[in-house]
Amino acid sequence: MTSYSMLKISKRALDADELAEMIRLAINAGHSVSFNAPGGSMLPFIHSDDKICVSPVAKMSIRVGDILIFVRPPDNQVIAHRVVKSSPYGFLCKGDNVTSLHDGWISYESVLGRVDRVQRKGKDVRIGVKLGNRLIAWLSEKNLLVPLFNSFRRVKRGINRLFSRKSEN
Repeated sequence: MTSYSMLKISKRALDADELAEMIRLAINAGHSVSFNAPGGSMLPFIHSDDKICVSPVAKMSIRVGDILIFVRPPDNQVIAHRVVKSSPYGFLCKGDNVTSLHDGWISYESVLGRVDRVQRKGKDVRIGVKLGNRLIAWLSEKNLLVPLFNSFRRVKRGINRLFSRKSEN
């Protein structure tokens, strides 16, 4: 009998095919999967190395604003991007931090699951409410999300500098 305390856990990178197969097997068995997200295409909502939790999703429950995990044709990369448009034939997905390119239309057969939770440094991160997700998807589709966040960052830095100068005097 094998005890969990006896198992040796090691960290290793999976290639895209291995990751897709692991997710597909778990999701098809009705389980959720979590793994660390690489890259910054979903900033500021998902950071590189955030733990993303993926659950099974029915085709009819996918909405604009949802973040899907899918296998992107033609390079077979496993991607987590937001749905910006939906049709009976598939989903147009795009990274929140990508100014112009989208992933093309993704068929339901390429969808592995939906991101339902994000953790950063062991704490849950809010990934939005339904109305907020739709607004984020619309801003992303129109290529307004990145410039809008950059503007907010500049304003925040200016306010921080203003108050730090006042406290120095």
